[in-house]
Amino acid sequence: MVQAAEIPVELEADLDDDQRRIVRRCLLALAVMGTGSMIGATSVLYLANHSPLLLIALSPIGRHLILVAPTVPSVPFVAVGTLRRLAFYLPCFFLGRTLGFKALAWLETRFRGAVRFVRWLDRIFQRARYPAVFLLLGPIMSTIAGNARMPLATWIPLVAAGLALRMIVIFWFGDWMREPIEYLLALFDEVWIPGTILLVTGTGLYQWRKRQLAR
Repeated sequence: MVQAAEIPVELEADLDDDQRRIVRRCLLALAVMGTGSMIGATSVLYLANHSPLLLIALSPIGRHLILVAPTVPSVPFVAVGTLRRLAFYLPCFFLGRTLGFKALAWLETRFRGAVRFVRWLDRIFQRARYPAVFLLLGPIMSTIAGNARMPLATWIPLVAAGLALRMIVIFWFGDWMREPIEYLLALFDEVWIPGTILLVTGTGLYQWRKRQLAR
């Protein structure tokens, strides 16, 4: 269940009411999509065969995209995958724009071991921002672009084009792997009920353990 988004203490300082509202909405959007990704991951054994586009819309991670590529027409595959990932990157962009340098500092503490990676991406962006956004697109690069105040009208076409190109490559690869993927999908169709129970149970235990450690 998605709860009301709370702004981390380290981000809330010096924000005015409008900025707090934007940050809360961005965090809520990310939480909703994160919950959708979890639902997609735990339902993959059923959705991969019976509703592949819904699986992409919920959880467009690489292995899910490859898994459904042989069963989905190319145009819907590229369109849904591109729009869903763009929807996730957009709140990251606005977090970077609203929070400024604090967004990058928060990313460095949020992702363990990512300090060098975040700074490396930031250096690349400073040297060649348009190719960086197009080729190295992702949540962190989106936050960096927002922090640098890249115009939204420039950022969206670059990200959309980069995502569409990535989806085309994934679709091609999945179609090339059609025979083993179809065998795997047939196996999923046979074991999806007990398999889904195991996935839900395992995910629930992992989340519970994660919360216990956080406390």
